[in-house]
Amino acid sequence: MRFLLPVLLLGQQTVSTAPAGTVTKGRIAVDQFEKLQALIKPSPDESRWEAVTWFSSLWEARQKAAAEGKPLLLMVAGGCPIGVS
Repeated sequence: MRFLLPVLLLGQQTVSTAPAGTVTKGRIAVDQFEKLQALIKPSPDESRWEAVTWFSSLWEARQKAAAEGKPLLLMVAGGCPIGVS
């Protein structure tokens, strides 16, 4: 959620080449842009889920879990597989 507001703000603004701290209507200064960019950029801790091996095949996941003696985490959703309802 913390990403939504800065993204909306950046979507409505353009970057100005005016001197640092100078703000003109509809534009943000370069230093302000860099602060907002740093604020919305995901930290390495926020992307740890990408390190998990995800399977679309329940059978393959079951085999791997059994071989490693680990449990399964099932994420199931109903409805259209492309997210259109």
